[in-house]
Amino acid sequence: MRIWAFATSNQDFFFHEVGYLRTSSAEYTMDNSDAYTHLTNNCLQLKNKDTYGIHEEGNTLSFPQFQAFLDESFPELGLDVGEHFLARMKDLAIDCFLSAKQALNPSKRRNGFELFGFDFMIDEDFRTWLIEANTNPYLGIHNKSMKHIPIEMVDNLFKIVLDPVFDGATAATDEQ
Repeated sequence: MRIWAFATSNQDFFFHEVGYLRTSSAEYTMDNSDAYTHLTNNCLQLKNKDTYGIHEEGNTLSFPQFQAFLDESFPELGLDVGEHFLARMKDLAIDCFLSAKQALNPSKRRNGFELFGFDFMIDEDFRTWLIEANTNPYLGIHNKSMKHIPIEMVDNLFKIVLDPVFDGATAATDEQ
């Protein structure tokens, strides 16, 4: 599962709760050593022209699509993406940020930010694990149903980071 978060130069941390789930082109099995089975990285999955997108367009699911899958496949568990997965993902992302925040803006520049792409996996017991945190994460669009996700995230990022800077500049100009 991929979500984005960003930190400002003031060391405020923002977690974007809309993300997506990457899927594999091949059914997972420990007996199969094929990388297409074990790695859901989109750049790798794209190379498997025979099966890429065979299950889901662009090998991705939105969180609502994942919720529908959980509801259909595991109704007795009452799993909720927001409550059971996003909450844990947010906790892990905050822990990651807190562990590195002192190193994020060593030059003490104002009005800056750092964008992160957090990748998580859900194990067979529905526990959430942080795989990695990327700076400069991929913002591509894998399918039509998720094209709004990175656009909304970047729009929110700019509102938080840029609007205060430009609102202050506009206010100063208006007073003159």
